[in-house]
Amino acid sequence: MTPIRVLLVDDEPDFLTPVMRFLTKAGMQVVGVGSVEDMDAALEDFQPDIIVLDVNLPGENGFDAVHRLRQNTKAGLVMVTARTEIDDRVFGLTQGADAYFTKPVTLRELEAAIRNLWGRLHSLTPVPTEPWIFDAGKWTLTSPDGKPQSLSAAEYRLLSILADTPGQPVERDVLCQALGRATASLDDRGVDLLISRLRRKFAGADFSLPIKSVRGIGYVFPEPVITISKS
Repeated sequence: MTPIRVLLVDDEPDFLTPVMRFLTKAGMQVVGVGSVEDMDAALEDFQPDIIVLDVNLPGENGFDAVHRLRQNTKAGLVMVTARTEIDDRVFGLTQGADAYFTKPVTLRELEAAIRNLWGRLHSLTPVPTEPWIFDAGKWTLTSPDGKPQSLSAAEYRLLSILADTPGQPVERDVLCQALGRATASLDDRGVDLLISRLRRKFAGADFSLPIKSVRGIGYVFPEPVITISKS
């Protein structure tokens, strides 16, 4: 069974470290960061099922982040904070949080909330009965629910390769060359940023972009894709 993926956002190491350890021991895949800005960077490579975040964070605060995330992700959103006022709780929930806990939180209760939220969201996730459609003539990618998105030149070149071999990982160097780069360097995040922008295009659709990162290789489009040629 695929582990629940959790992104934990908190700037207090005394909270972050033990919670990460507990949830990892409980069988979850956990990534921990200390700010919303670090969260945004992590989301380029990591697609969490659940995001757990504090309110009082350096930089952008948790309330603003939850509101923005609700518009751009289908992940479950759980707030865990020292803000105990009822107005804060109501505001967090109206901003888009699925659950709101005040510190100190019982880790077993947090685990149960994550599992229950994941189960509810998982049961609501539609199973595609139609393939994705990459129209090379119109420069569009259409999700299984029939919602097309226009593609930029770079997105078009990237998808031309991934859609040609669905289910087979494509090396990062090959993708970089398609984007006009010689090879992928350790600090070259052009492909990652491009895929992140593609995912955001389908954030409001019933089906999120299924492109997956394959550690040490590159990326793969795991679902069937119909490619309509230019002719």
